[in-house]
Amino acid sequence: MTEPLGTPSGRFCLGIDTGGTFTDAVVYDHGADRVLATAKTPTRHDDLYRCIVEAMSSVLEDGRDASSSAPGAADIGLVAVSTTLATNALVEGAVRPAGLVAIGFEPETLARVGLHAGAAGISETSNSRAGEQMSRNLATAPLVIVGGGHSAHGDERDPLDIAELTGAIDRIDDSVDAYAVAAQFSVRNAAHELEARDAIAQRTGKPVTCSHELSPNLGGPRRAVTTLLNAQLISVTAHFAEAIRAGMEALELDARLMVVRGDGSLVSAEFVARRPIETVLSGPAASVVGARHLASSLTAGHDSLSAASLVVDTGGTTTDIAAVRDGAVVTADGNNDADTATVGGHATMVTALPTVTVGLGGDSEIRIPPDGSLGELTVGPRRVVPLCTAAQRHPHVVLPMLERQQQAERPLAEFGQVLLRAVTPASSEHLDGLDNEILRLVDDGGGALPMDSLKRSARWRSAIERLERSGQVRRAALTPTDACVVLGLADADADAVGDAAAARAGAELFSRQRDRYGVQIGAGAADVSRRVMRTVLRGAAEALLGVALGADGVASSETRRPLAQAALNRRLAELARSSADPISNPDDARTVNPLWGLLEPSALPSVPITEDADATRSERPPTDHAPLARVDAGVGVPIVAIGAPAPTYAPLVAALLGTTAVVPPHAEVANAVGAAVARVRITKQITVTAPRRGSYRAHWGDDPPVWHSLDEAREWATAQATEAAVAEAAAAGAHNATVTVDWATRTAPSNGRELFVEATLRVTAAGRPYLGGADA
Repeated sequence: MTEPLGTPSGRFCLGIDTGGTFTDAVVYDHGADRVLATAKTPTRHDDLYRCIVEAMSSVLEDGRDASSSAPGAADIGLVAVSTTLATNALVEGAVRPAGLVAIGFEPETLARVGLHAGAAGISETSNSRAGEQMSRNLATAPLVIVGGGHSAHGDERDPLDIAELTGAIDRIDDSVDAYAVAAQFSVRNAAHELEARDAIAQRTGKPVTCSHELSPNLGGPRRAVTTLLNAQLISVTAHFAEAIRAGMEALELDARLMVVRGDGSLVSAEFVARRPIETVLSGPAASVVGARHLASSLTAGHDSLSAASLVVDTGGTTTDIAAVRDGAVVTADGNNDADTATVGGHATMVTALPTVTVGLGGDSEIRIPPDGSLGELTVGPRRVVPLCTAAQRHPHVVLPMLERQQQAERPLAEFGQVLLRAVTPASSEHLDGLDNEILRLVDDGGGALPMDSLKRSARWRSAIERLERSGQVRRAALTPTDACVVLGLADADADAVGDAAAARAGAELFSRQRDRYGVQIGAGAADVSRRVMRTVLRGAAEALLGVALGADGVASSETRRPLAQAALNRRLAELARSSADPISNPDDARTVNPLWGLLEPSALPSVPITEDADATRSERPPTDHAPLARVDAGVGVPIVAIGAPAPTYAPLVAALLGTTAVVPPHAEVANAVGAAVARVRITKQITVTAPRRGSYRAHWGDDPPVWHSLDEAREWATAQATEAAVAEAAAAGAHNATVTVDWATRTAPSNGRELFVEATLRVTAAGRPYLGGADA
C-alpha cells in the first residue's frame, strides 16, 4: 500500500471496479497523481450493491491503518464506479419489461434483429448461452408499430397517428415499466420520436427513451434494439444508484457519484439513470484507461510504451486485450462497427473502446474436449470456483471428498467437482421438482455437494446446468488458479490462494482422466498443472497475436492457420530447450527463462505446414518429427499487463511472443485506477446533406434547417453542437470542459468533378469531473 499524502479536503477520488472475481477499490489523489490506498474484496454477483459498499469501506479502513494522515470519508470528493451491472443484467435476463414503439418500420425488418412478438424464443443473432435470455427478452417485448417516419433527407414520409399510438399504449401499459421509441431516419429528423415521447410520458408517466438520443448514426433496426435495451435497464440502474448512495450515506461519503461508460469516459449517476445502456462494457474500458495511465509513468525506462503497446487485463473470468498506438486504442479487426458494443451476440450502437475479450482467466474451467486431439485440454470459457477456494469455504465437504475419490480404482468424470449454493440465490419461482430436489441436497450438505453424489442421467445433468444458468448454484472444479498453486506460481498468502492440498488433490484426480483415445491425461498433479499452464499461455499468446495482427490490418483469424501455429510451436520448443537448470542455479531459473518447468520439448508436437493438415489434425496423434521449415511469429511492441495474475502470466506470455512485459505499479487494481482517472467526454454529431443542388440541410432536432451555403450550414451546426456538448458535459459532471471540433466532407466523382455527398461534424467537450461535495 502506498504511503498517503496529506491533501486538502475533497480532493480525493474513490475509484471502484466490480470484476468477475474481485471488486477493487482505490483512493486516488489527482493533485499528486498517485494512488493512496487500495483494497480487494471478493465479488458477490448475487449482491453487487453490498459488495461495492464493502469495497468502499475496506479501502478507507486500509488507508487509515496505513497512516494517520490517510484520507477519511470527509476527504472524498468523487466516487467513480466501473460496473458490470448493465452487461450482466442483459445477458442474464435480469431486466425490467419495456415496450418498443417503432415508427415507420416494416415488421419483417424488425424481426430480423429479434424485435417481434412472434419471433422465435432465441434470435439468430445469439450464438451463446449468455445471449439466450437476452434474445428472449427482445423477442417477447411488447411491440407497437405505427406509421410515420422520415426519409434519408429528413422529409416526412407519413404523418404520425397519435390516436393510433395512444390506443396501442393503453393496451400494453400494465405490462411494462418503461418505453423505447425508434422512428425511421430519426437521426435526420427527430420530430416523430419527440412527439411520441411527449404523448407517452403524458399518458403513462413512465420513462421514455428516444433512439436519436443514443446514437447519431444510421441503422434503424440496430438503433431500435439499443433503445429497447436501454429502456429495460432504467429501473435496474436506478436501484443500483440508490443502493450505492445509501451505502455512501452510511459511510458518510458526501461526494459526487459517477460511472464509467463503455468508451472509457465518466458520466454522472443522473446521466446514467437516463442512458444506462452506455455503461455496457464499462469494465474493459476502465482496464484500458487504468493501464494506459499507470504505464505512462514508466515511459522513461520503456520508450516504446509511448508509441504503441498491447494492453492485457487478466482476471478471474476473462482476459481483455486492446491495441494502443499513440495513446489511442486501435480498432483491431478492420470492422467499421468495431467501436460499438456487442452484448450477448446482439450488435448495439453503444460506443465502446475496441477491446477483445476471451473467456480465459484464473477461474476458467479446465476440460477434456470430447472431439479433441491426443491429450488435448481446453480452458474456459465457463467460469467456475477454484477447488482451492472451495476448500477454504467448505473444508469439511471438499477435502474429504477429494481424499475419498483418490482411493477409487476408476476415475469418474465428476471427480474433483463440487456444486455450491449461491450466497444469495436468485428467484426460485420457475424451478421444477427436480431443480428443487437438487437444491435441497445441496442445502442439506451445508451449501456444498460433491457432483459424484448426484445421478448421472441426462435429465439430472440438464437440471444442474439450468440451476447454474439461473444463478442458484455454482460449480467448483480444477482451474488455472489451482494449477498455479500446485506449481508454486501463486501468491503464498493463504487467504489469496485457499487450500493448496485441495488444488494438488484436484489436479491429481484430473490427471487420471482419459481422453477420447483412452490415453491418461497426465502423470500426476504437477504434470497436468504444467499442461494446464501451457494451454493457458498458448491461448493468451494467440489472442494477443490476433489483436496485434488486427491492428495492423491483417485478419486476426490468421493465428489459427498452420503457419502461425507452427511458428508458436517453434518458439515454445526453443524456450523450453534454453531453460535454466534449477538444480545448479535455482535463484536465477525464472530470471533466465520464466518458462522453466512449464514446458518440455518432448511435449511440443510439430504442426504439418499444409492446408489440408489443419482440418484433420484432431483425427490423428501428433508426430515426433521436427519441421524442416523455420517460421516465426510474435509481437513487436511491449505488453502492458494488469490484473491480479499479471506478475505470474505476463512474463511467460511475453517470452512466448518474443517481447517484454511491463507490469506497472498497482496493476492488481488498475481497473479501479481507470475509474478514478477517467475524464468526462461528450460528443455531438451533426450530418449535413444536400437534398438538392445548392441546398444543404443540417440534421439537428425536429426541424432541420436548409441553407444555401455549405459554410453557413457548417457555422450553424458548429454552434448548435458546441452548445449542446458543453451543456451535456457539465450535466455529466465535467468541470471547465475543453472543446474540439472535427469536420469531414465526403464527395464522389461526377463528370470530372467532385460532387458533394455529405459532411459530418463532431464536437467533443471533455474535462475532469468535479471534485468536491455532492452539491458542488
